[in-house]
Amino acid sequence: MFKPVYVTDPANGERVSMSELASRYNISLSALSRRHAQGKRGAELVGELYGRDRLEEQKAIARAAAERRQALINASSRALTRPFKHIASASQVLGGNHHV
Repeated sequence: MFKPVYVTDPANGERVSMSELASRYNISLSALSRRHAQGKRGAELVGELYGRDRLEEQKAIARAAAERRQALINASSRALTRPFKHIASASQVLGGNHHV
């Protein structure tokens, strides 16, 4: 049988078992145990898994990546829809003597 680990509830300073603390803060016991093993205590131990700022940062990164993908798709599509005569004239401007 394992011996329960007791920690301090940062809200009121009460010593409680880790399973009780997990219950109070609606955090999985495995997440709480992992944080405790990482040396986190007090508010760090029971803080949100992903704070609002971190969530907003992740959303901004995802939006930027989606915008880059869409810009690449748009650029590729525009190039493919250009008439061949424009491609040939661009080739001549670049110094190519190739005939299409």
